[in-house]
Amino acid sequence: MYRKVIRYYALLLLIFIFTILGNGCEKQNRPKDIQKEFDHFINDMFIQEVQSDTLMLNYSLAQPENFGINYSKSTLGEYNIEHMYEGLSLSENYLKRLTQYDYEELSKEQKLTYDILSNYLKNDLEFGKYLYYIECLGPTTGIQAQLPILLAEYNFYSKEDIDRYIELLPCVYDYFKDIVEFEKEKSKKGLFMDDAVADRIIEQCKAFIADPKNNFLIGYFNQKVRLYEGLTKEEILTYQEANQNGVLNYIIPAYEMIIQCLKDLKGSGINPGGLYNYPEGQSYYECLARFKTGSEKSMEDMAKMLDVAIGKGILNITTLTMSDALIVDKYQSFTSFPITDPEEILNDLKTDIREDFPEPVPVNCQIKYVHESLSEYLSPAMYLVPALDNYTNNNIYINGNDNETLSKIYTTVAHEGYPGHLYQCVYFRNQKPAPIRNLMDFLGYDEGWATYVEMYSYQLAGIDKNLADFLKHNNIVILCMYARTDIGIHYEGWSKKQAVSYIMNFVGDENVAESIYSILLEEPAIYLPYAVGYLEIMELREKAEKELQDDFVAKEFHKFLLDIGPAGFGIIDNHLDIWIGNKVQRR
Repeated sequence: MYRKVIRYYALLLLIFIFTILGNGCEKQNRPKDIQKEFDHFINDMFIQEVQSDTLMLNYSLAQPENFGINYSKSTLGEYNIEHMYEGLSLSENYLKRLTQYDYEELSKEQKLTYDILSNYLKNDLEFGKYLYYIECLGPTTGIQAQLPILLAEYNFYSKEDIDRYIELLPCVYDYFKDIVEFEKEKSKKGLFMDDAVADRIIEQCKAFIADPKNNFLIGYFNQKVRLYEGLTKEEILTYQEANQNGVLNYIIPAYEMIIQCLKDLKGSGINPGGLYNYPEGQSYYECLARFKTGSEKSMEDMAKMLDVAIGKGILNITTLTMSDALIVDKYQSFTSFPITDPEEILNDLKTDIREDFPEPVPVNCQIKYVHESLSEYLSPAMYLVPALDNYTNNNIYINGNDNETLSKIYTTVAHEGYPGHLYQCVYFRNQKPAPIRNLMDFLGYDEGWATYVEMYSYQLAGIDKNLADFLKHNNIVILCMYARTDIGIHYEGWSKKQAVSYIMNFVGDENVAESIYSILLEEPAIYLPYAVGYLEIMELREKAEKELQDDFVAKEFHKFLLDIGPAGFGIIDNHLDIWIGNKVQRR
């Protein structure tokens, strides 16, 4: 009996020991399991989102099969209130799943992705309160303005991609049909655009389809398939005919449908002023500004930051004027940068930035020029973000190849190329971040960085130093004035008279002032990512310089920003504190 009891307790002891060891083993592996599960979650999220429409998939991935994605039927998705609610529901589910992960068990990189994703989803859900305030048509950034370039640059990685492109053309008509119905709903709710904005979009659409059989999308496609290796002459002709039919039977009618819709709805817009005048316009603008800038500042603080920047800029210009008696003459007589060829500018900048920026990743970049049918309405230049698995091939579009445009294109190429969008995007892709991070838009970071380095590029342009400083400060003032007026119109309720009067303090020409007012009225918050994003980065830099003093190195600060990648500025600021702290400890 005694021996049986001993054996019994010995068995219990062994079970207890194995339980402890087992639990210890489970606890030891738990972080790795959670990290693996988290990677699966964000990868599944990426796969679901990236294949929501064919354009996004083509621009995001060169080889989707490597990510476990099989092409389905070509689609542009849907544009209606039901689909928007489905998207919000999906964001809610993503956020709910995200919060189920133990944050402390995640790796450092995963925590960053978690923070960024959480912030992004919350902002997305905030828009759910104002769905009918969202406007996808706009003279500069509207879908009707951007789509021709997106279709023209659709990537033909394989013959199947050409087939999918042809299948996509009818989808444009269906998508625009959705937009037309949505605009009608907005009209019924008193949220339709101002007549002047509608007229601008109508004229833009007319210009694009003015000569249907010689449309930009026909000629450009014909050239692309001729240059595509491996096609027979018969296949080339078949594709060219299919594309022409698609453009003539679907693209042109889609734009005609938009034109007719806007004509029919003109007069139904009850608000000739800014968003402020709509019932929830002020709140929507606040949400829009937060999304477009990535700033956590209140609208009041954002406005104050812009006012301060304008004041500093004017002071810097005044100081330059007093120290250099010829500076105004230099400015007025300035007609061209020394280098005017965009490709030469790219090569020049690629070399010159190495002192203050990490080594550029070797890539190809092709300079292209905007077709004349689109030139009046598109921005001066644009960088097309490459697929995350094909980031060594890049395209920059320049709006105009005349001598006058190219004479002052140097800093614009810096904005789009080196060390701007191309450089930052390629650097980020080269770090191999979680794929989901490539789908999130952080315009404040992207445009803030590009504006920051654009201002930096003046010192590299090969012109008089004082003139370079004058041009830089003048551009900062004008950019911040645009953004400050935007807030005045759409958040503070400035009338046209008030806005034009404010602008006149900077431009001195009433016609120009009224033109600026019209631009800001057309697309609310369009300049905020540039101005506020730039100032947020400058605040980060000034903070680092103040804390590190003589230990501050511009190249290291730039590397910090590039390593973090696109994110909200609150998150970047938190990481900057850690970065500064680590540097201080190593002194």
